[in-house]
Amino acid sequence: MTKKEVLNKLLALNGKLVSGESLASELGVSRMAISKAVNSLKDDGYPIIVKERKGYMLSSFDLFKKDVVLSEMTSVIKTYFYESLRGSSNNEAKAIAASHKDPFLVVTAMQEGGKGRLGRSFSSPLGGLYFSLYLPSDMLADGDLITTNAALACALAIEEVSGHDVQIKWVNDIYMGGKKLVGILTEGIVDLELGGLSGAIIGIGINVNTDLSDYPDELKGTITSLKIEAGREIDRVKLLKNAVEKVIEFQKKDYLDEYRKRCFVLGKSLTVNKMGRKFEAKAVDIDDRARLIVEYEDGKREALSSAEVTLHKE
Repeated sequence: MTKKEVLNKLLALNGKLVSGESLASELGVSRMAISKAVNSLKDDGYPIIVKERKGYMLSSFDLFKKDVVLSEMTSVIKTYFYESLRGSSNNEAKAIAASHKDPFLVVTAMQEGGKGRLGRSFSSPLGGLYFSLYLPSDMLADGDLITTNAALACALAIEEVSGHDVQIKWVNDIYMGGKKLVGILTEGIVDLELGGLSGAIIGIGINVNTDLSDYPDELKGTITSLKIEAGREIDRVKLLKNAVEKVIEFQKKDYLDEYRKRCFVLGKSLTVNKMGRKFEAKAVDIDDRARLIVEYEDGKREALSSAEVTLHKE
């Protein structure tokens, strides 16, 4: 128990130095017990600095470890943590949802098979934040609004934790500094007996404490991370908790007006890619079903629900 108590004390100090004598006195144990607990935590990978005759301190705020994550998230939602996944957090959530009907969260520090929209892969190196939230149908917004509400919730959580503004690209990408920061993939779970949606998995990948060198060359000109934009590491556990709480909360209302304000494609010229065919258009509005209203060169308008759009400057 001393090991966990020492970790909690160090976490509460937010990187400040504390003496072994002080820890021993507070926890009612010997200095030797404190030393053993610290050494054990270091063996587990915690970045603890030991200063001779002065004490101990954590050298990083970004302690994305299983016991820290579960300690923070247990009061919010049932959470499954993985150091890494060979597939994706969405796939893992699907497997769990087959026998688990209550809300839950799958979170991982790295995934080899990250999934994006339209069958694309999502690069997911160490340092990022990748999670999938399963919510049953009675906790979801109207089907058309699940992803837009989640995108807005995630955007606000990022702003609160990082102090930097973000924008949303219809329908599910979050940008910072003109480059992609977040991808969201929502997948419905169908109840074959009832013939309707029994729940949904909202998968979110955030580039947090990563560098451009962590990504394939073809992505380096189009993506960014919170670390790059903010110039510092971000506490992923704090961001995770904030984002999950907001995504759950935001499923309860219609946030389209706020979503529209942050959607930077409106009023812009773009290329619409539908089933491999490309058309030039202008983004006019987002309707009440979260569809993007575009106007083509011939003056005709269409409400898009799933097409890919690319701004001309991209």
